[in-house]
Amino acid sequence: MSYKKLGNYIQQVNNRNRDLQVDTLLGVSITKKLIPSIANTVGTDMSTYKIIEKGQFAYGTITSRNGDKISIALADEYEKALVSQIYIVFEVIDKNELLPEYLMMWFSRPEFDRYARYHSHGSTRESFDWEELCEVELPVPSIEKQREIVAQYQAIENKIKVNEQICEKLEATAQTLYKQWFVDFEFPCLPSGYRPHGQVNQNLPIDEYITKIGSVCTYSKVGGLPVSDGKTWFVYLILCENDSVYKGMTNDLYRRFYEHYMGEGAEWTKLNKPLKVIHWESFATKEEAVKREKDLKTGYGRTWISRQIEKAGGITQLKTSLPAPQTELRTAGKMVFNEELEKEIPEGWEVKSLSDISKITMGQSPEGENYNDKGNGKIFYQGRTDFGFRIPEVRIFTTLSKKNAKKGDVLMSVRAPVGDLNIADSDCSIGRGIAALSSKESSYLFYLMKSFKSHFELSDGTGTIFSSINKDELFNLKVIYNENYSKDFHEKMNHIDDEIILISKQNQKLTQLQSLLLSRLATLEG
Repeated sequence: MSYKKLGNYIQQVNNRNRDLQVDTLLGVSITKKLIPSIANTVGTDMSTYKIIEKGQFAYGTITSRNGDKISIALADEYEKALVSQIYIVFEVIDKNELLPEYLMMWFSRPEFDRYARYHSHGSTRESFDWEELCEVELPVPSIEKQREIVAQYQAIENKIKVNEQICEKLEATAQTLYKQWFVDFEFPCLPSGYRPHGQVNQNLPIDEYITKIGSVCTYSKVGGLPVSDGKTWFVYLILCENDSVYKGMTNDLYRRFYEHYMGEGAEWTKLNKPLKVIHWESFATKEEAVKREKDLKTGYGRTWISRQIEKAGGITQLKTSLPAPQTELRTAGKMVFNEELEKEIPEGWEVKSLSDISKITMGQSPEGENYNDKGNGKIFYQGRTDFGFRIPEVRIFTTLSKKNAKKGDVLMSVRAPVGDLNIADSDCSIGRGIAALSSKESSYLFYLMKSFKSHFELSDGTGTIFSSINKDELFNLKVIYNENYSKDFHEKMNHIDDEIILISKQNQKLTQLQSLLLSRLATLEG
């Protein structure tokens, strides 16, 4: 098929936002997508900005700052949006001759990027101007053939998007659980071997009932409460969402809190959600417990409770932090102040260095002559540019491996942007832009390191972003750690991570198929 000059099929569009009816501002990324702009437009005259409509293109002529990619994109999401005046907006003249989606496929080929860079000109800033764009030649098959090609390409693209959405939801589930357990300390704390006593729900199998109780009984709510032996009786105080205090009696604190939390314990806690147990007392007989409960419901008892809450530092302190030691309240979810971190952590938890809980290998790059793309030697990852959603993309191999990572290791970018993560899905060699972290609890380790991302983005409180992190800094990162809960988290989340890796591999194959379709555009017939 003969090639046609693109200039015969496209024309510039120069519609300005003079009436200020459009306010969505987009920019063109080097991934060839229109993305929301982060530019500060306060005080900017938006009437001079260009309007781009669905089906039109925008591209930046400057090529010297974009590496190997040309910033060009098709508007396919917004009916109308704005782009900066620096972009050229253009459209296909006749969509019955050339489909915009087909043209965007041509622009997505790496060969087009190489062509545009080769034909760029300028001494200080290289540019690929409109005239050069119009000189681009491409095959223009029949409109039916174009539609067929675009449909194939978009089917793959849609599958990739669906897979990405699945992975994002799975990862969000894991991150939510990590935050609950290791940031908010809402981790499950039902004692080992627990069996409920008293008025047990007879409609559920006992193991299922215990699981339900365990899902509610987290550390901040009931952590540290005594386990019933079936004979001991307890009087308890529950703090509710409206800052009221419910008083009750039971022979099983865990079961009873669960009932209150589910709205099955009392009319008051059905209307006012329980937050946590803020006090408990034990008694040898039910009669003694009944007497103490009655005392707490008298004027004297209410005064005693108010004074103890005041001594504890008030309701807010009881909700969020360690009570002052002057109080007689025996609160659930006991926290202890850690001087090293200058914050409270759950009783029994430790503060460790990252190197105490994982084996860390800092990457080292071989000399240039040892690289190849022929598959000789070991897979080599240099830095975050090799990272995918969860697993890296194989591009380069090395015949001289200096530092290695094992399958399943967490790979972390140690150069800007510091903290991006992937998982090694095979043994590999790592360059100086990466560190490998190894642990039996790899899922826990992965989400732990994800939680450090904000720390890396604001390194010293001055707004300065980490440009890199060295061995000592990484090894000595402080971690709030509990071995049992890190293992439990890994066991719960490992199957989710396995699913994400499996889908990520599928997306890599689909992306390769997309690349194959793009490469075949140059040899089209019909």
